[in-house]
Amino acid sequence: MESAQETESVQNAQTARPVVAVLGEPGTRGALVKLLQDAGADVIVTAVPDQLREADGMVVTGGASSLEAYEDLKAKDAERVIGRRVAGGRPVLVAGAALSCLFDSIMVEHPQMGQVQVQGMGEWPGEGVELSTREVTPGVATLRPSADSTLLKDLEGEAHFKSEHGVFEWAFDQSIEYIAPPAVTWTVTEPAYIAAVENGPLTAVQFCPVGSGELGAEFMRRWVASLAVTGRLSSESLSSGDSATAAGGN
Repeated sequence: MESAQETESVQNAQTARPVVAVLGEPGTRGALVKLLQDAGADVIVTAVPDQLREADGMVVTGGASSLEAYEDLKAKDAERVIGRRVAGGRPVLVAGAALSCLFDSIMVEHPQMGQVQVQGMGEWPGEGVELSTREVTPGVATLRPSADSTLLKDLEGEAHFKSEHGVFEWAFDQSIEYIAPPAVTWTVTEPAYIAAVENGPLTAVQFCPVGSGELGAEFMRRWVASLAVTGRLSSESLSSGDSATAAGGN
């Protein structure tokens, strides 16, 4: 028979909330923190690599500019952390303008040099380009989820897009038998561009979950529910000054 201590441990494991580390400075990202907390996570906003590595899930967001999002990633050495987490099968969620950073390159408009190609992280083949070059503008759009999607399938409503960049072509070789192809969700726009990619531990969405109403809330609930509680970064550490509970931007 199980001892009382063993029973308590099982009960604690069943009721424990996953710890999610959001890349940023403590006291910021308030709206995103609340969305994650409402979805069932304990949340810390941090730029400390050890905390980003050890959390059950990691979230990276970007506003309108993919280049600014990527420069912020590199300044915080988060590119290395993302690579290590993905290689180890540990969940990462990238949202907003940061999605384009995950591809091979980003085309940006330089005031003096014109169109400049910036190397991305290379998680997937392809290039982020300015939406305006395809006569598309940020705003709201419905989604066309992949049949293999687990996080977006059957979600209704419109998603809110802020990013000025987008990826209009999916160049991943899906004929390789030993590699499960990522699930790619597209916008219902003309032309369509990538709204989300679900690729094992790495999930990226072009839309802003905070600004996408019930669709964004349900997406986040599904993502948080998919996280395993490892205990590597204990929820007790969130009671320190590093804990993120302040309201503010997203």
